Amino acid sequence: MLDFLADESHRAYRALLELPGFLEFFAHATPIDAIEASRIGSRPSRRTGKRTLADLRAIPWVFSWSQARFFLSGWYGLGTALDMLATHHPAWLTQLRQDAMRWYPTRLLLMNAGSQLLLADAAWMQAYAELVPDTIARTTVLSTILAEFERTRRGVEQVFGVPLTERRQRTALTMQLRRAGLAALHQRQIELLKTWRAARAASDDTQSESLLVDLLLTINAISSGLKSTG
Repeated sequence: MLDFLADESHRAYRALLELPGFLEFFAHATPIDAIEASRIGSRPSRRTGKRTLADLRAIPWVFSWSQARFFLSGWYGLGTALDMLATHHPAWLTQLRQDAMRWYPTRLLLMNAGSQLLLADAAWMQAYAELVPDTIARTTVLSTILAEFERTRRGVEQVFGVPLTERRQRTALTMQLRRAGLAALHQRQIELLKTWRAARAASDDTQSESLLVDLLLTINAISSGLKSTG
């Protein structure tokens, strides 16, 4: 059963990465460029400096998606896999619903996915996606992500038998208490990304360096507010 779920979720995940315009979406809808400009970590963000997904290290990949409230790597593909399980192996899905919380590996996987879904936020996904200049890439990739987000949330809740907010109460409460503060930080980060990228495009190094300091502060504050770098 887990082999089937792994294969189907991997297939869905790869299909997203191979969508036309995905790399441009990632580059604009997340603060990956600001994270790469920061001086954190013991190694550079990219292995050889190539502007490809294959060359990007795992930490900046996950960190940048978490900043924009996608938390993509924590849940994407699971919803499709659960739908495929229901279609092709309904008896396995019944077994999963009965036994998932009793067996530690499936319990850990689903609880972690549930937490990532609660940390993600569809409204902020859409707000960050507005930074993508290519309308077609923005619409295609965002709609694919949002559809899988809803599919995964629904699928995980069906396995749990209760809403995510009931199964992961502490995470849900944390996000409720921090929603207003995080909203102000996200809005500020989006504004700074716009002006910082414009300054870099205009080769205004003085303004760019000044804005980068404030932008990195928002990255630090958001990761603290979420209690997660992804």
